[in-house]
Amino acid sequence: MTEDTIAALATAPGDGAISCIRVSGPGTLGVCDKIFKGKHVPSRARDRSVLLGDINDSGGNAIDQVLLTIMRGPKSLTGEDVVEITCHGGFIAPRLVLRRLVEEGVRPADPGEFTRRAFLNGKMDLAQAEAVGEIVRASSEKALKVALRQLKGDLSERLEGAENQLFDLLTLLEANIDFPDEDVESVEMDQAESRLGQVCEELEVLLEAHRRGRYLRNGLDVVIVGKPNVGKSSIFNRLLEKDRVIVSDQPGTTRDVVDGLVRVNGLLLRVHDTAGVRRAANPLEEEAVRRTRAAVEQADLALVVIDSSAPISAEDREILAEAGAGLCLVAINKTDLPAKADVSGLELAEPGVAESTEPVKISALKGWG
Repeated sequence: MTEDTIAALATAPGDGAISCIRVSGPGTLGVCDKIFKGKHVPSRARDRSVLLGDINDSGGNAIDQVLLTIMRGPKSLTGEDVVEITCHGGFIAPRLVLRRLVEEGVRPADPGEFTRRAFLNGKMDLAQAEAVGEIVRASSEKALKVALRQLKGDLSERLEGAENQLFDLLTLLEANIDFPDEDVESVEMDQAESRLGQVCEELEVLLEAHRRGRYLRNGLDVVIVGKPNVGKSSIFNRLLEKDRVIVSDQPGTTRDVVDGLVRVNGLLLRVHDTAGVRRAANPLEEEAVRRTRAAVEQADLALVVIDSSAPISAEDREILAEAGAGLCLVAINKTDLPAKADVSGLELAEPGVAESTEPVKISALKGWG
């Protein structure tokens, strides 16, 4: 791998003012000497310098006017000699520059190969390497901030701290076993258990942070569930701020799972509107209810809708029991109408959370709550 010189487009392909092509490997500066013509020769230029000139084809004709940014190894992204060629954007200029590099023996980089080389050359650890992909795929500002902290080594430092604590304890235990008569700090079982418990608590915190980080990175799947005609589709349209699904007084209007994207405080939500859960009268309704239950099982959060203008039924409580197996929030809808539902006792305790979640009182029709 270290004998190869690789290149790839570092910016998104397509229309744009500029494009950036990254080159890395032992032959980087030599290749640039062959294809670049400017006031300075790349291999003789100072580190961290930027050169203006042309990329020429094999006949010496200019392909494009570019800027060459030179970063010599090992003080570079990959630990190797790196040159970033900033050319004009679009499809043609970057393609011709890349083709010229390949003609001089440069290999097109595999996906993620620059980051892999940085990891193998000790420029970043595995957690930081993974953070590069998280930054690129970040779906919100919060997700970007979390990934950036990981890239700067926050996660690595915490993992290293836990590892060091375990290593110190292991060393002490082995010393007590191998040299029982020597002047070695003794360790009691309760002390060992206490120190292990501290490490476990730290790892549990990291696991919880990973779960929340996954929501920030990938978004949250939210399924709206309830009996027919409780206002699920109206809530769905309100969240999306457009009439995405048909709303009707006739129960059973929605027959399939419909989804849409919405951002709440920087968090991406994939909201799913579902068919009302009830005893199916025909095979079509039976399939619709089956899909609703499957969506609830796979969801990160279930939004259970209760109609405040009607007494709470056995079907409502059955839906609450099914959805309450995971993260669940109860929405008391139609609060613009006279209340007939007794919503006391509908607080749901989240798994692993001591406090219960109070129902949210809303009116999808009026936009309240």
